[in-house]
Amino acid sequence: MNKTIIKSAAASILLTGMAAGIAHADTFNASLTLVEPISLTETTQMNLGSILANDTDTCTVAAAGARSGTGCFGSGTGTLAAIDVSGTAGLQVDIALTDGASAASELSFAPSMLDNGAGATTLTGVTLLASHTLSLGGTVTVSNGALAVTNSVSSVDYQIDVTYQ
Repeated sequence: MNKTIIKSAAASILLTGMAAGIAHADTFNASLTLVEPISLTETTQMNLGSILANDTDTCTVAAAGARSGTGCFGSGTGTLAAIDVSGTAGLQVDIALTDGASAASELSFAPSMLDNGAGATTLTGVTLLASHTLSLGGTVTVSNGALAVTNSVSSVDYQIDVTYQ
């Protein structure tokens, strides 16, 4: 019986000691860096000027709005697009342009960067500046001139993707 009491007393002391020593709370700190979401704002819309509606004709708007190609109608220059890119300055971004078309694909459009990339459609490892503007031109190709006239086409779409590395 003495052995049972001793075992019971030892177990009780052990459990009491464990319960008293288990509970402990503290506060710790986790560091982080906030990254602004990337946003794009068109500050100047691209204008390709007047285009002849002849199948396979092209018109390119390049640096300073200079227009060239068999589809360019009339004199004058086009207007380059200005796209402001905002995000966290100093971080690296990749920029990719995607070809576009008119609503019923009467015209196709291949955009090109005229600032950092001089005609490129992709750039990698571009350091985002506090004030970062992309200058864009491109080439429109007439796929179906008769349909473009019938549908009163006055624009073509294109896409810009800017992603953090």
